[in-house]
Amino acid sequence: FLKRHPEIRRVSLYMDNDPGSLHSGIMLPLKNMINEAYALDIGRKIKAQARQAMKDGDYIGARAPYGYRKDPDNCHKLLIDEDTAPVVRQIFEWAHGHVALNRIVRNLNEMGITAPSHYKKSTGEITSPGLIGSGKWQTRTVMKILESEVYTGDLVQGKTKIVDHQQVKAGEDNLIIARRTHEPIISYELFTAVQEYRKQICEESRAVPKRPYTPNIFKGKVFCADCGRSLHRQRAERKKGPDVYWFHCLTNSRVAKDSCKGVMMQETELIATVTAILEKELSVALGMSLPLFQLEAKQKKDKDRLKTQMSARRQETEKKRRLIRGLYENFVQGILTNEEYFELKADYEESIRTLSGEIEALEKDMDALDSRLVRYRAMEKDAKSLTQDHALTAELIDRLIERIEIDHERNIHVTFRFKSEFQGKAVEPCTKNM
Repeated sequence: FLKRHPEIRRVSLYMDNDPGSLHSGIMLPLKNMINEAYALDIGRKIKAQARQAMKDGDYIGARAPYGYRKDPDNCHKLLIDEDTAPVVRQIFEWAHGHVALNRIVRNLNEMGITAPSHYKKSTGEITSPGLIGSGKWQTRTVMKILESEVYTGDLVQGKTKIVDHQQVKAGEDNLIIARRTHEPIISYELFTAVQEYRKQICEESRAVPKRPYTPNIFKGKVFCADCGRSLHRQRAERKKGPDVYWFHCLTNSRVAKDSCKGVMMQETELIATVTAILEKELSVALGMSLPLFQLEAKQKKDKDRLKTQMSARRQETEKKRRLIRGLYENFVQGILTNEEYFELKADYEESIRTLSGEIEALEKDMDALDSRLVRYRAMEKDAKSLTQDHALTAELIDRLIERIEIDHERNIHVTFRFKSEFQGKAVEPCTKNM
């Protein structure tokens, strides 16, 4: 970059050799501009080199697709993985036989076939815990395999690109296709037949008129007590009257038969039960707490105490700093030896660090007192609204409830986000037998 722009190189060398020649306020932005231009130029070269490698038929992914492994002699070439390629063939054969995605996933899990992320972990290709997953096959994993042209022996790369440091989906014009770069696992005919069938299913689904779903106020909050998986919200449409919504566990149909005891509960029943539980627990939590006017008085007293402690520690800190300044004068005058000076100075500095930590802790306690009062007022407001309207909303659930678990006997276990911290005792998770 600097070779192609000698004028910038001369400015850079001039600033490095004669730092006093320019005002420091001008020199630093200029250096930053040069460094940024250099980084952009390097980035463009790397992207251009990567795209040329794609055109040459080199695989540039970090990990080989499931069903393949990287050539030990050339990491940009793919070889058949004899352990997983048969699984890929079986998935495509099932899809060609019009087996539903859910059924394919269940077949794979019931057969005990290791999920791709866990298989890659066993080979050392994946080491990050965040990339490993649950160990079970998922519909999105199977869908990704069925959509990938790599299994026909072609490389289609450039499906994503980096925009503002974020990886986003790229358009068709960004794709680079290289034919017959490696040994195929399936034929073009099989791949095309599967894509056509999936497209047909998709079009048929779009053609069916759909009524919009009502908002799910329990989104991300309801789980199966037996297997721990999130419960699926399903709608039963009615010609007359409003649709009926159910929460049920999909483990037996998605993972393996009889792997969960199963859960099913109607949404209206869940809303009524959780509302009753929440009203009771808020009433208990607030009833055990001090009345608001007493709490505010107690908060003020506690804050005054903390302020006094903070003031005392700040004064002590300043005293230690004055002593350090006095030490240096005594050292210069020869009253203290070199060893005495540094030993006393270290003691005072350690005292200052301790006092600073105590002041910081006291400031956090002050903030906690303010937050505590704010949370109490919010709880009081929520309890009043719930008692008057008996209306459960998504916002209310998100503020007050951490998790809801339902077991196969339809017992509901609620873990709350709030605590009765005004007495220092947590509100226990509440279980209600239906």
